[in-house]
Amino acid sequence: MRMKALLLAGFELGLLITILTACGDTTAPNGLPAKPPTPTSGSATLPATSGTPVPGTTGVPGTNGPSQGNGPLPAVCAAQSVPALCVTFNLTGATTVTGSNWVYAEIPDANLPDSTCPEYGASTLESDEPGLPKVNKVIGTEAIEATFTADKPGDGAGVEGAEASGSIVIDDVTYEAEDGTAKIDLNRDGSGKLVLPRLVGGSGSLSGSISWRCIDPKE
Repeated sequence: MRMKALLLAGFELGLLITILTACGDTTAPNGLPAKPPTPTSGSATLPATSGTPVPGTTGVPGTNGPSQGNGPLPAVCAAQSVPALCVTFNLTGATTVTGSNWVYAEIPDANLPDSTCPEYGASTLESDEPGLPKVNKVIGTEAIEATFTADKPGDGAGVEGAEASGSIVIDDVTYEAEDGTAKIDLNRDGSGKLVLPRLVGGSGSLSGSISWRCIDPKE
């Protein structure tokens, strides 16, 4: 009887081991892929969570664009044999001026280099009259002439929100920035922006912005 009891206990122990081994097996039946064990907070690796997409992947712009900024330029702003600026107007009020065109990226001081966009940007910030070079182009459907400069000489550093002076002529009407209202940003890559809350001329006024990006010379 004692021997029979021992054999029965051994058989039950073996059956228990077989059941436990089967429960721990992650191989699915019928040759299907094994289901991975569910990680816990104490596991070495946890499932990846959604976060900020990596620049350069699908749907996310990269950060390695041209020095003047990312995104395509308007077709009218083609590279020239020397640095140029793609200038975009967005003005409304007494008349509407919206569109882009290019002008040469010229430094008033001939002693400062401007053969590349970085040189132009740096030289602009060192010149006595940093600002937007004279624009004498057709923008949209309007022939315009515009020039704006910061109210202080450059010191080599970037300009942000500095007061600016200047005017724009549209259809023989001159609109001038009211004192202290125009603000200008200038960057070392040659880009910049004018915020124009109020340009007064004739019997009306304009408001809006002018922005520009530098285009490196074509090879």
